[in-house]
Amino acid sequence: MSKRILALLLCAIMLIPCFSGCSEKLEQGDLGAYITMYLTDKIYDFDPANAYYSQEAQNIVGMMFDTLFKLSENGKVEKSLVSKYSINKEECTMELTLKDTRWSNGNPVTADDVVYAWKRLLRSDNNSPAASLLYDIKNARAVKEGDESIDDVGIEALSIDVVKVTFEGPIDYDQFMLNLTNVATAPLYENYVEKNADWAKKPSSMITSGAYKLGKIIYVETLGENGGALKETDDYALDQYNQQRLDKKGEVVVDNYTAKEISYFYLERNSYYYREDDDAINKQVKNYRILVDCSKSADDLLQDYKDGKIFYMGDIPLSIRNDAFVKEHAEVSNALSTFVCYFNENALINGEAIFANADVRNALSLAIDREAIQQAVVFGKAATGLVCPGIFNKGTSGDFREVGGDLIKISDDVQAAKALLTKAGIEAGDYSFTIKVAAHDDVHIQIVEMIAAAWTELGFEVNIHKVHPIENNDYLKDLIGPGGTISKDDEPTPKDVCDDLLIESIQRGNYEVVAFDYVAYSADAYSMLSNFANSFSGMKLIQGVNEAGAPTYALTPHVTGYTSTEYNDLIEAIYYLPYFASITEEQLADETFIFLSIYKEDNGDLTKDSHEEFLATYNKVKAIYEANDITPSNKTSDWAEQRAKLLHKAEELLLEDMPVVPVLFNENAVMVRDEISDVSATYYIPAQFAKSNLEDYAKYIEAFAEFPEVNWKLVED
Repeated sequence: MSKRILALLLCAIMLIPCFSGCSEKLEQGDLGAYITMYLTDKIYDFDPANAYYSQEAQNIVGMMFDTLFKLSENGKVEKSLVSKYSINKEECTMELTLKDTRWSNGNPVTADDVVYAWKRLLRSDNNSPAASLLYDIKNARAVKEGDESIDDVGIEALSIDVVKVTFEGPIDYDQFMLNLTNVATAPLYENYVEKNADWAKKPSSMITSGAYKLGKIIYVETLGENGGALKETDDYALDQYNQQRLDKKGEVVVDNYTAKEISYFYLERNSYYYREDDDAINKQVKNYRILVDCSKSADDLLQDYKDGKIFYMGDIPLSIRNDAFVKEHAEVSNALSTFVCYFNENALINGEAIFANADVRNALSLAIDREAIQQAVVFGKAATGLVCPGIFNKGTSGDFREVGGDLIKISDDVQAAKALLTKAGIEAGDYSFTIKVAAHDDVHIQIVEMIAAAWTELGFEVNIHKVHPIENNDYLKDLIGPGGTISKDDEPTPKDVCDDLLIESIQRGNYEVVAFDYVAYSADAYSMLSNFANSFSGMKLIQGVNEAGAPTYALTPHVTGYTSTEYNDLIEAIYYLPYFASITEEQLADETFIFLSIYKEDNGDLTKDSHEEFLATYNKVKAIYEANDITPSNKTSDWAEQRAKLLHKAEELLLEDMPVVPVLFNENAVMVRDEISDVSATYYIPAQFAKSNLEDYAKYIEAFAEFPEVNWKLVED
């Protein structure tokens, strides 16, 4: 506790410029190595909750925010921000004690930061697919579904460094700790997040708890074919109601949007990361800055790597993936993500919701030659299911994909696809639709172009919308349309950040077809499958009004619009596994008994009707167990086996309905030069650099200071 008090005092005196434990070199201004890398392609939002639409985003954000637990490279759950924990199985509680560490602004990371981050995920007005990772916490589901106040959720800060978690009942605590290895559950600093909707897009508005913070990010206007700035025209249009805003008089205004892209950015050491007050500034994070130039061509990047001008490549551009040097030097591993296409079942395609028809969705899946796509993009594996290789089968053992086998074909079957369209009564030539894809991702564009060609062969007219990030427009956060409000014209709109319109399109269901990386929320199949069930989608509640004029609330289905009673019940049965056996016959007969507060009446009372609603769910779950030869148990050792069995059933059912088309299992392919030592990895992230050294880095400091206009002539010692 004394260390935390001292940390607070240090914050109060506004950070002493040089700590007494610094080495002589550091006192002379040598802060450590500058390391040039092509770390990743362009990332526009560093919010941990948004790191699951791009594999590259997770790789970056995972270095910036610390999680309570971490998953080691060999798949072992280990303490990270947590120093110790205790479990009271009788009271169904867990206490987590945090280590001494600080945010990048010098403030201590506290239990309140954990509580805030988790409640943020669970708020009923927030789109948070990761929310289901926390649904074992008491009242978590009820809060998400609007039946309880956020203050009723079973999370509390007992002290500055102790978090107490109360659960709905007995749970698999090892599984819960695995969920907490997910960066979406990382602590967040409330004052920064709540102050600014764009808090995670620029250095001055964000702080981080991990080894690195965002040091600088520079944008340039995207240039069109004639060299001028590319404006948001019809070719890059937003949906119509997104193109409009209301001014203060309530009049509609239509705007042009300036497309932008990142020129360069750099990450900088978090000087307070697990650092004692008398430690050298580089004790925990050896290097000072990681410099990433996003403006260079693929050929220039490769030549710079060969010449020793950049020392790591974490996202190898498509055009050089077949290069002999790249193939020889690339280190390849599973990325816990699957490149997918979402169909919007609510989208009207030439006046019809054709994607609401499972036969149409399956036809489009059958037309894709996944094997050819894999060969074209080099790194990756043709997807044979949604759950990717590397996801555990049960607990932290086995491989779900190996056990589940092949659920979809990797080669195309055009004739079978056409037969399904005929069955659905669809004449493909009558329909035209658009696939959205990130404009800055050459690999994703290549995949989408091959998919579009396959669907065109079926007879559809398929367009590709390469979605560009745009200069920040705050009014896009206040849309005309469902839930829209008048924009805040009296407040200046910051222009030094960009809005990632692809992420916004996915979150709002604002697409016909959209293609992106579906990143696992943890190394567990449940994290990839549960969100397709209504109660586990994590989406905002839909607010309406009943005949009496009273407000009503309904669960929002998955962003695809997919809803299946059978699938909903199956995921519910998986959720109930730890609890089911402990529910007694006496409780079932008690008309006032319910298991979860989501069964309460709108006024919060327990009634016969609410008991009957719970009982209906109980009986559905019981029937699923009986149909799958599952005997409910109070033993944790039984739950993992039973859970895996039902998760495989869920994936099979989901891919029969095909609301999401898996295309490619992603792989991490990285290249590391010998000058860098001690590059580590986690199960999720292929390279971490906190302990890394760059050999003879002093030679490069002056040259790197001018980044990105680097003078590559080595500096004399």
